[in-house]
Amino acid sequence: MRSVHLILFFLSVLGTALAQRPADSTFYRPGPAVPAHLKPIERSFGSYYYGGKRLRSPNSLEIPFNELNDPIVNRHFRTYRTFVVIGQVVAAVPLIYVLTRNRGTYTRSGEYWTVYFGSIGATLGLSLIGNSKVRKAVTEYNRSLANARFGFSIQPLPGTTQTAFGVSLVQRL
Repeated sequence: MRSVHLILFFLSVLGTALAQRPADSTFYRPGPAVPAHLKPIERSFGSYYYGGKRLRSPNSLEIPFNELNDPIVNRHFRTYRTFVVIGQVVAAVPLIYVLTRNRGTYTRSGEYWTVYFGSIGATLGLSLIGNSKVRKAVTEYNRSLANARFGFSIQPLPGTTQTAFGVSLVQRL
């Protein structure tokens, strides 16, 4: 008889402890829940659309990415921004080359054109790598929004505890 009371006591304490958890997907999904107001991002020939509106640049995606707060999406987007900044710095190299030359010396055209076309090639390469990172971030963002997760939850209601069962459904884009 004592063991039955002990088991019932343990189950009631466990039920009370579980009932204190928020009734959302954070119990099963690591990190915060996906905000309901976020919309998927559509891609079309280098353009991005959010909520049916065309975005001027991939930098506009920072707000929905930060609201989702997914570490993979944030890492891809930070990498994209890093490549863009490095590309902008490399694009300024020919100007720095011309400005740092001594005024009285002769500028060798072969050196200048090598620096000029080298910076164009490096800028284009960094831009392509950066754009691939933002595409990966958009894909992961849309995948996170598409994941519908349901699971076991105990939700406290006034005077009662409601128990619900569910399934986990993962949809890949």
